[in-house]
Amino acid sequence: MAGALAAVTVGAALLGDLIPFGDDDRHGNEGAARPSATGSEAPGASDAAAPVSALPEAFVGTWQGAATERTGLPHGTVTAVFTEGAKGEDVVRLTHRLDVLGTSVVCESVGRLVSGTATELKIRERTDPEKTDGALCTGGDADLDFTLDGDGTLRYRSHEEAAGTPKGTLTRSGR
Repeated sequence: MAGALAAVTVGAALLGDLIPFGDDDRHGNEGAARPSATGSEAPGASDAAAPVSALPEAFVGTWQGAATERTGLPHGTVTAVFTEGAKGEDVVRLTHRLDVLGTSVVCESVGRLVSGTATELKIRERTDPEKTDGALCTGGDADLDFTLDGDGTLRYRSHEEAAGTPKGTLTRSGR
């Protein structure tokens, strides 16, 4: 939804062979299903997998980091500001900023909590209705995944094909 499709396409075309595109084997098992919870896991592990009815406190705050597309091209900086809210409510405002060849593209969106656990969220993203700019943004709705890692970072992954399915690792930059 908030992908800067046009800027990336123009930048990739102008840069041509300057950026190695390589194969996609570097992605490994990122899309592979995770093992389901069993009785053999450590105590409390099932609590992390239990569905939540509201945004977990651990996500609340501002997170920021670089994103890349499935091709490995940069997809700018993602800023996600999570606020309290229940399932079905808007709980995150996202800003995607991409600077390419002297041009800045800023795409802004909001995300509704679809489902989640203490460490993973499924968000449905759409264009921010309060923002009217972003003509170079993709403009469609998209499904997003956010996963808290043990090191205190937040993994971000968009399933939006038109934006190049960007992903990245975000760090907390504010509360």
